[in-house]
Amino acid sequence: MWRHHTGRIWLLALIALARTATAQEIRSPLMDRGNSVIQENAASLMPTLRGRHLYADQGVRVGRVREVRVGQDGTTLLAIVARRRLLGGGEIGVPVSTLSQVGPVLTMRGTRDTIRAIPPL
Repeated sequence: MWRHHTGRIWLLALIALARTATAQEIRSPLMDRGNSVIQENAASLMPTLRGRHLYADQGVRVGRVREVRVGQDGTTLLAIVARRRLLGGGEIGVPVSTLSQVGPVLTMRGTRDTIRAIPPL
């Protein structure tokens, strides 16, 4: 009797898995054009930002920019920064819109504590 129920459970699980595997996201040409523009923007910022040191308030060195990529929401450009170990280490994503340049220095707003609080990617 137990084997009979176990077989049904496996069958139902496989059917559910097959349904989710065949579901596809509905896309439109407008979405594709928007995504390609955002990807182009990220690529155009790479030579400008990659390898630069990022500083926060009071001259705190946050780390070095590794790359620029599109965020999870598909509309935000993120500077991926290798955060210094003193600030928690790991790579963090900082929205490019929050960065500014003061002379040759790339800066963001934040204190040591706020930078430590940013979760790593």
